[in-house]
Amino acid sequence: MIKHLFKSLLLVVLLPVYLAAFSPEPFEAVKFSILHTSDIHAHLMQFDNADGKTVGGYARIKNYRDSIAKSGKDVLMLSSGDIFQGTFFYRFFQGIPDIEFMNQTGYAAMTLGNHEFDNGQEALAEALTYAKFPILAANIQFKKIPALQCRIKPYTISEVGPEGNKIRVAIIGMVPEELKTIVQPVFVNDFTVLDAAATLHKYLPEIRQANPDMILLLSHLGWDRELQLFEEFPELDGILGGHTHLAINPPAVVTGARGHRFMSQPGEWGQFVTRYDVTFYRNSARPVEVTAAGLIPMDPALPQDQPISERVNKLWLQIQEKVVAPVAETKVFLNGDRNEVRNIETNLGNLLADCFKDMVPADIALVNGGGIRSSIATGTITVGDVLNVLPFDNYLMRLTMSGASLKKVFAEVASFSATSGGFGGFLQVSEGMQVDYSGNKPRILLNGAPISDKKEYTVTTIDFLAAGGNGLAGFTEATKTESTGYMTADKFMKYLRELQTVCPLVEDRIIKTPATTKYKLPKGVVKSIPKPRID
Repeated sequence: MIKHLFKSLLLVVLLPVYLAAFSPEPFEAVKFSILHTSDIHAHLMQFDNADGKTVGGYARIKNYRDSIAKSGKDVLMLSSGDIFQGTFFYRFFQGIPDIEFMNQTGYAAMTLGNHEFDNGQEALAEALTYAKFPILAANIQFKKIPALQCRIKPYTISEVGPEGNKIRVAIIGMVPEELKTIVQPVFVNDFTVLDAAATLHKYLPEIRQANPDMILLLSHLGWDRELQLFEEFPELDGILGGHTHLAINPPAVVTGARGHRFMSQPGEWGQFVTRYDVTFYRNSARPVEVTAAGLIPMDPALPQDQPISERVNKLWLQIQEKVVAPVAETKVFLNGDRNEVRNIETNLGNLLADCFKDMVPADIALVNGGGIRSSIATGTITVGDVLNVLPFDNYLMRLTMSGASLKKVFAEVASFSATSGGFGGFLQVSEGMQVDYSGNKPRILLNGAPISDKKEYTVTTIDFLAAGGNGLAGFTEATKTESTGYMTADKFMKYLRELQTVCPLVEDRIIKTPATTKYKLPKGVVKSIPKPRID
């Protein structure tokens, strides 16, 4: 009996030693939060959205980030680009305050969007000198400005997690593959934009050699392309996207070989921040777990960071007198909503097309929906309203085009329109035109008669479209091109001042729009992921 008791005691003493020697190490959990923004478009301060609610602003985003940090979570803050262009703040300050506010907010990395190029590479290089975080773009090869090639990296590796127990996250950046067709050619004609999939095949082996714990794609490719890459590259733990301004809520979380994978977009203008709460388990074959995911509204329920709020207000005071000056009055809401001007006829699209036709007389005027960046509320129209609607420095052009080339343009619009988020090249048309997309080919009438292939027509449009922008190559077939030297915002301002009061309507100029596509989600979305708690 004593002998059996001795064996039992020996087993009790030695078993833990044996298990410790031959069992795998216990899992070690590292918890952190990912916050993601995209397409803020120079909305530095809070603003009233289409629902009349005061939202957004870097002061509110910064305070929300700080509230998570104060609750004990480490934060990885990321941007998918298009921080520039969209309000009068960019026109006056050229994106430098945007970068400075991002520094103060604590961004870990940002990828370039297409609108970062709207004022040329020199202006971009100047603004980026203020950035204290990595700027990413793996699928661009810069040639003209060495400073850009040195400053902008294909990827970075950031550390996140509690002090002494951080994990390493590799972050790759991508710009739109069609960059050269959606930016003024003069700004993008001297560098190379590469295929996103080929770029990932190039850099992923190099990144894996660095042995990061997670790999994220910070993308401005647009949702449809991001979904393709999500399915093609299962080694990507997540894709944080932008460009199509989609508010994906809840974010798409699926189960992969390493645990959870995820992809999302946070909408536009800083109205929402995407948040993922992540637990990473060291020594596990399936280390990634998303414990909560959702879009957090940047609304008045969240306070603002006082220093940033004060700084934004000082910037506002510098330009206030210039932008609040009244121009005219509108009796109706002027609809420049992104989802509508890129898909259907709107009264603001009609007003702009009629303005351009009046200011530069022609048979037809055409305006791309992607060039209309804001709505105008009923009542007084200010200088700031005009600059927000037409923030780009586009010039009006008068083209002479054959009916056959015009038909080609509208056929291209139809072919490109079935994309998630709408097509930036969707054309709003001037009075007297009617476009019907219900048949196999668009049917175009001018003053009640079909346009003739062989007849020539004068067309007023913007220089961006005249150069084949948005992939509408039919414009480049013009037999005559006349540069007017008139800027779109200046002429719209003049037109409104002359009219004093406007009340445009939707007039069935576009009878039936091309078929649009609702965005798809990846296969196998996990529906049990809870929303994050507001800290």
